[in-house]
Amino acid sequence: MTGTRRILIGALGAAILVLLWIAVAGRGGAAEVSTVRPDPASAFTVDHVVDGDTIRATPADASAREIAGVDESVRVRLIGIDTPEMRPEPECGADAATERLQKLLPEGATVWAAPDRDTHDRYERLLLYLWTEDGTFVNETLIVDGHASALEVAPNDTYAERFAAAEETARRDGAGRWGACG
Repeated sequence: MTGTRRILIGALGAAILVLLWIAVAGRGGAAEVSTVRPDPASAFTVDHVVDGDTIRATPADASAREIAGVDESVRVRLIGIDTPEMRPEPECGADAATERLQKLLPEGATVWAAPDRDTHDRYERLLLYLWTEDGTFVNETLIVDGHASALEVAPNDTYAERFAAAEETARRDGAGRWGACG
């Protein structure tokens, strides 16, 4: 094998290793968001976004109706996250969190949902993890983008460690409100 050929093969090998490292490590250290929804997941139709961590949605299949306990529109609170409040006065980042959720879950979209252990909170909101039609994990995306904090409320803590790690990365990188709100 000639010296030039060895150099080219070595360079190709190094390039492949760099590409693999980038794929595994992610872009600039940013957390990667899951794009696989769980099986089983229940279908809901998005009626509208209330704020950055709450939507109204209508059960769209039998399993969703079973989880919701009704056939009509229900308030859904995203499990494991907390976003800045809209009321009485919008907190820094509240509008951005709401807008991001509206982009992820436009009115009329199908959202896929899975409960954790407790299905309702003290305000009778349905507590769910949500995934878009393409499998984007909505709860986690809001944290990764810096629009939400991780919020662990036992016994609904299936993704608590994952969410805490995503928040740590978002804070470190100054994503969303972590960079805008000081």
